[in-house]
Amino acid sequence: RYAYVVEAGTARAGGEFATAPSADEPYSFVVFGDSRSNVGAHRVLVERVGREVPDFILGTGDMVNMGAREQEWRKFFEIEADLLRNNVMFPSLGNHDRTSAGSARYYRDYFSVPENSPSPELYYAFTYGNSRFLVLDSNANSFALTDQTAWLERELRVAVSSPEVRHIFVSMHHPPYSVSLHGGQPELREMWTPLFERYGVDAVFSGHDHCYSRAAKNGVNYFVVGGGGAPLYPRDPRASALDVEATVYFERTYVYVRAQVVNDFVEVAAVRGDGTLIETLSWGELPTR
Repeated sequence: RYAYVVEAGTARAGGEFATAPSADEPYSFVVFGDSRSNVGAHRVLVERVGREVPDFILGTGDMVNMGAREQEWRKFFEIEADLLRNNVMFPSLGNHDRTSAGSARYYRDYFSVPENSPSPELYYAFTYGNSRFLVLDSNANSFALTDQTAWLERELRVAVSSPEVRHIFVSMHHPPYSVSLHGGQPELREMWTPLFERYGVDAVFSGHDHCYSRAAKNGVNYFVVGGGGAPLYPRDPRASALDVEATVYFERTYVYVRAQVVNDFVEVAAVRGDGTLIETLSWGELPTR
C-alpha cells in the first residue's frame, strides 16, 4: 500500500492505495451496491466496509436514486469519501445511475475505468492477482447488444486460455437469478449464463433487488448484494420456478460481501450492515505450507 497526497491550490487531501499483487499472492475485495435513498444505512455500511481494509471494491450499481441529479452524486461521494480515498472502486452501471433519457453522463464524469470494450466505461475488464474481472452493463438497452455478448465471450475465451488466470468473476447490476421483487432477468439467463457456465465463471455479483441472496446453477455461484442503503425488498411469494430452484439463501437485510482469494481457494462471506455474519461459502483448495 502506498500513501499519497493531492494538492489543488490551498486544498490538500490524502490517503493510501494498494497496487495489484502478482498472480501467486493473496488478495481481498468487497462487493456492495444499491446505496441510494437511505443515507443513514448507506453511511453505516460504508463505515463497516472500511474496517475490512479490502484491496478494492466492486460496486453493483444504483449508487444514486436519480442519475441526472448532480447533487445526489455529490451526496454519494460525501458519504463514501473516507472509504474511496483509501480504496479503488470498480463500479457497474445501474438503471438509477442513468438519466431518464438513458445517458450515463455523471457516471462517466465521475468514474475512470478501463476503456477496453466496444462501449468504453459502460462495460470493461481488468486483471487482479490471479483473477480476471468482467464488469458488464446489464441495462435493458445494453445487454441485448450483440457487441457486448460477443466481447464477453472473447474475454472469457482469453481468460480460460491464460495460465495465470485461475478465477473469473463477473459484476453487473441486474441478477440472472433472484427471488425478490424484481426477480431474475430472463434475457440474462438466456444470453449470458450459458457463457458463464461454459467458461467456468466462479461467481456473478449483482444488485437491483435490495437484499442478500445466493443462487447456484451448473457450477456458477450467483450473489445478489443489493443492500447498500436502498429500501429493502422482501422475498416474492410469486417468484418464478427457475429462480426458486436456483436460490439457496435469501435474507432481507443491508449487506456487503467480503471475498478472499488465495491461489485456487476462494472464500466469500456475506455480512449484514451491523457487522454480523450471514454465511460463508468457499471453494477450491487452500494451499498448504
